[in-house]
Amino acid sequence: MIILPKMTKRILVLSTVLLLGITASFAQNADNKWGVGLHFGVMEYNGDYSNQFYSFGQGYAVGASVVRYLNPSFDLMGHYFYDMSHAHDAGRLGAPTWVNFKAHMYNLNLLAKYKFNNGYILSEDALLAPYLLAGLGGNQSVSNGVNADGPFTDDKLLALNLYGGVGLNLRVSRAVSVSVQSSLMAPMTDKIDGWAPDVEQNKTNDVFLENSVGLYITPGKAKKKDADGDGVVDKLDKCPNTPAGVPVDANGCPLDTDQDGVLDYQDECPTVAGMKEFNGCPDTDRDGIQDKLDECPDVFGIAALKGCPDADGDGVADKDDRCPNTPKGYKVDRFGCPVDSDRDGIPDSEDACPDKVGVSELKGCPFDVQTIIAKYQISMKPLYFDFDSYKLKPEGIETLEKIAKALTNHSDFGVQFDGHADFIGSEDYNLKLSESRANTAKGYLMNKGLSAERIRLQYFGETKPAQNNKTKEGRALNRRVEYNLYEMDKK
Repeated sequence: MIILPKMTKRILVLSTVLLLGITASFAQNADNKWGVGLHFGVMEYNGDYSNQFYSFGQGYAVGASVVRYLNPSFDLMGHYFYDMSHAHDAGRLGAPTWVNFKAHMYNLNLLAKYKFNNGYILSEDALLAPYLLAGLGGNQSVSNGVNADGPFTDDKLLALNLYGGVGLNLRVSRAVSVSVQSSLMAPMTDKIDGWAPDVEQNKTNDVFLENSVGLYITPGKAKKKDADGDGVVDKLDKCPNTPAGVPVDANGCPLDTDQDGVLDYQDECPTVAGMKEFNGCPDTDRDGIQDKLDECPDVFGIAALKGCPDADGDGVADKDDRCPNTPKGYKVDRFGCPVDSDRDGIPDSEDACPDKVGVSELKGCPFDVQTIIAKYQISMKPLYFDFDSYKLKPEGIETLEKIAKALTNHSDFGVQFDGHADFIGSEDYNLKLSESRANTAKGYLMNKGLSAERIRLQYFGETKPAQNNKTKEGRALNRRVEYNLYEMDKK
């Protein structure tokens, strides 16, 4: 390989740059996709001997690039770079200072270039445009020097390498830009400097920093003027101020695919004919709620229910209403059914006692003693007995039948029987007789299935006459069992 003198190389590089700059006309873009670049700088070493990053004390390096435009954000770059790197022990290895190396480096990489002037972050024609580089490639090095094993000469290595960097473009014209670039190149080997203390564990210890300035050129012919960049030249463009990136027809005007009078780039529903007030979206049922927000797009509805109807006006949409014919004004639950707080089957709106379980004949209120007495036509007249007897009479049995039916149907109620006697006989005898009469009534009800705890007894003998015991009629009215219904305590 022929190594040119330093001055000769510099003249060659500058001449080539000037030549390309003179022949260029337009910057690389969607119309002019190819570009070339020349680079001049240094390749700085960091490895076993020293760290020379950003020291700018090495010899020059040169390179060239071929760039292909992909889209506003990305280019594809083929990048070649040559340099000569050299270093000696700068104290890393201790006392010895005789170790050193020189290496001719030939690097070829395929890179992706991300451009910040992509129209999203910066405008495509920005004066200053940062960019990022990343990719991989191959590296050939020819090294010579002295290491711990002695001299080594023309030690040739071929290795893969990783490449990444940052740069800044300065746009000089539509065809020319100058770049400043700093990139890290990491070969997949630790032998370039001739020193590999632990090859198996550290294969990428030798890394190189490429610092360069470059000139990028985009050859190409001038395009016809298209001020809005829609692909239709201005003299044929009937809509010359179309916003950037908006698809246009042959006349340069924005598309209206659904022909609803709302241009596609302003149309939120570009493939379905709609209404201007809804930015081009339809309202099929004409209820004032656009279809994409309407949960019932084919049925006229109300805004409060997201476009769904409510036939009974209870505030629950028909599609969710399990009781669609609720009378107006009724309080309903989330399913549209009348609220029944006490679960007695009577809606609160009809229930006079909404917090208590009741019955329909009492408008939702519960039974009380007087209501039961009236319902079962219980006369409340005492049960009368013959002289010195505790046998029930037919009229007494009839009364007990009514009481049994009432208590069977209303388990929250009980009855109390109070036994009495006239004054004929001894007090003790009459007390026992009044007890027997009360027990007779209790026994009758128990035979009808009522439990004993629902029947209370008292007996008073001759001590509480209802009438005068001195007359026959009065004594007949004193031989009796009185009764009262009561509501049982709820535990």
